[in-house]
Amino acid sequence: MKKNTCRLLGIMAAMILVSGQVWAAQIISKVEDASVAMRVKNGYSSGTLTMVIASSGSTITGIVNGIDFTITVTGANTNGTITLLADSIGALTNAAGTASLTANKEPSLDADSTDAELLDGTYTAAPGEWLELLWDTSTHLSLDLYFPSRTYQTGVSAYILDKVQALPTGTGNVTASIYKGGTLIAQKVIVSPVYVPSSGSAATNNYVVDAVANLSWEVDMPFTGKDAVIVRAARGTTLTAGVIVATIPNR
Repeated sequence: MKKNTCRLLGIMAAMILVSGQVWAAQIISKVEDASVAMRVKNGYSSGTLTMVIASSGSTITGIVNGIDFTITVTGANTNGTITLLADSIGALTNAAGTASLTANKEPSLDADSTDAELLDGTYTAAPGEWLELLWDTSTHLSLDLYFPSRTYQTGVSAYILDKVQALPTGTGNVTASIYKGGTLIAQKVIVSPVYVPSSGSAATNNYVVDAVANLSWEVDMPFTGKDAVIVRAARGTTLTAGVIVATIPNR
């Protein structure tokens, strides 16, 4: 997988060569288990915010401004979606009853499931800083890129999403989607698997299954920066590894 990932990133780097001239471009990429599910800001003036994801995200424990907390995630009605989990995190308080955590759910869709999809680990944020909870690719079944809005990142200007490429290793159809402000605005589907002739057999009409799906999507879509944008490459059955890449040219 590392070989394929490096090859795709190399292709992206080569794309900045146009007619013998180099033009500047931003290249944004994420590999497996690196896509952001939610960002949480520690708004307290003291004390490190600690959040521990365990049992495939079914339990979240930690410390907020010196106070222990536990959030149980058991299904769609108990912190089992991004929206419900963000609300519960935002409601956590210190010993004085003060709530000073900001949960930014923009990197995901409101209905995204969280009851077994968050990546186990320990996440921390110093006072005034952000931490990022990550998706477990093997259960979330997609590779995601997040472009923040001005609400959560100052100085976001207008930009063009030029091209999306992905190599999601797994099985099932690949569905590439672009969301603006949580609303689907573009989608592309690659049917998988495909059946290709077997090169190792002399028999006629002998085919083998090829589950490799390379996404290459010319988007050329402008955004103002007002709304958050999510670019997602999902597989229908399994997703074990991969990379998703987007280019934003400076024009």
